[in-house]
Amino acid sequence: MPPPNRRFERRLTLALFGVAASTQSPSPVLLYYTDRLGLDAFDLTVFFAIYAIGLMPSLLLGGPYSDRYGRRTVVVPVSLLSVVALLVLVLADTAGQPALLVGRFLQGVTSGAVFTVGTVWMRELAGTQRAAAAAMRASAAMAVGFALGPFIAGALVQWAPWPAVLPFVLPLALVLLAFVLARSVPETMTLKRPGRLQIGVPPGAARGFWVYLLPAGLLVYSFAVLSLTVFPLLVARAGFTATLFLAGLMALIVQGSAALSTAWARRLGPGPSGWIAALLAAIGCGFGYLAVQPDGWPWVLPASLAIGVSEGLAITSGITVSDWLAPPHRRGGLVSVFYLVVYFGFLVPAILVLVSGEALFGGIPILALGACALVVAVVLALPGRRLVTRVAPAPAAASAGADRRTTSTS
Repeated sequence: MPPPNRRFERRLTLALFGVAASTQSPSPVLLYYTDRLGLDAFDLTVFFAIYAIGLMPSLLLGGPYSDRYGRRTVVVPVSLLSVVALLVLVLADTAGQPALLVGRFLQGVTSGAVFTVGTVWMRELAGTQRAAAAAMRASAAMAVGFALGPFIAGALVQWAPWPAVLPFVLPLALVLLAFVLARSVPETMTLKRPGRLQIGVPPGAARGFWVYLLPAGLLVYSFAVLSLTVFPLLVARAGFTATLFLAGLMALIVQGSAALSTAWARRLGPGPSGWIAALLAAIGCGFGYLAVQPDGWPWVLPASLAIGVSEGLAITSGITVSDWLAPPHRRGGLVSVFYLVVYFGFLVPAILVLVSGEALFGGIPILALGACALVVAVVLALPGRRLVTRVAPAPAAASAGADRRTTSTS
C-alpha cells in the first residue's frame, strides 16, 4: 500500500485533471457558436478574455485566503462551482451569447482558485524533498486535462449529434469526481494565521517577479490561446473546413506537449527553461504565420508543438521560482500573482485582434507577437537567469552555475 500522502497526492492529481478538462472542453464549442450565432473573431477571443477576467478576483484572493484558512477550504467548494458553470454553458443554445459570457466567467473564477491553491496543496502534501516533483505532476495533470478535454469535445461537436449538449457530459462527470476526490484530501495548512489577508508579491521577491515571473508567466497562455482561437479562424478563412476538430487536435498537441515537457523543465532547471520557452514561442508564431496562408494549414501542427513545449517549460519553471522566492506562509499569495500574469495571456489574442483589425488576416500581427517573444527571451536569458542562480537552493544553484559555464563555452 502506498504511503498515505502519496495516495492523497494521486487523488488531488485526478481532481486537478478533472477541473482542467472541464474548463477547456468548451473551446471547440465556442468555435461552433461563433458560426451558429453569427459571431466574429473578436467575439471568440472575448469568450477567452472573459474567462481571464473571472480569474482575477480568485487569483488575487484564493491563494492568500488559503494561506490563512487552509487549502481545502478553497479547493473543495470552488470545484463544485465548475458544475454550475458548465450547466450555464449548456443553456447557450437557447440563451445565446449572454450564457456563454456568464459560463466562461464562472469557469474563470473556478480555475483561478483551484489551479493555484491546488498546486500549492500538492507541493505541501509531497513535503520539501518531493516538492519539485509534485509541482511537475500538478502541471502535467492540468496540461493533460487541457489537452484531452477540448480534443474529445472537438470530435463530438464536429461529427456527433447534439453538438451543443453532448460535449458537456464528460466534463460534468469529471468535475463531480474532482469535488468528491478533493473532499478526501487532508488539510496541510494547520496553523491558522490571524490578521488581514496578505495579497501580492512578498517583501524581497519584487526583483524576482519583474525579471523572471512576469516574463515567464506571459509566455504560458498568450501563445496557446492564440493557437486555439486565431489560428483555427484564419485557417478556416484560408479554405480548411473541419476547423472544429482541428481546434480540438491543436489543443491536444499544445497541452499534451506542455504536459510532457514538464519533465524536461525539471531536468533543465528554471535558468535555461525560461529563455528556451520564449524562443519556442517565437518559432511557433513563425509556423503559425505559414499556417494561416492559403493551403498552409498543416503548419498548425508544428506551431502547436512548439507553443505547447514553450507553455510547459514556462509554467513549471515559474512555479519553481515562486517557491524559491516566497516563505511558506506567503507561497499561496505569490503563486496566485504568478498565475494572474499567466492568465493575462487569455487577453492577449483579444488585444491582438482589436489592434490589428483587417491586418490580422494576412498574418503579420502573428509575426509581431513572435518578435515580442524574442524580447522576452533576452530578459529571461540575462537578468532572469542571474536571478535564478542567486535564489536557487544550494544544489540547484550549483547546477545552474554549471549549466551557465557549459553554455558559455559551447
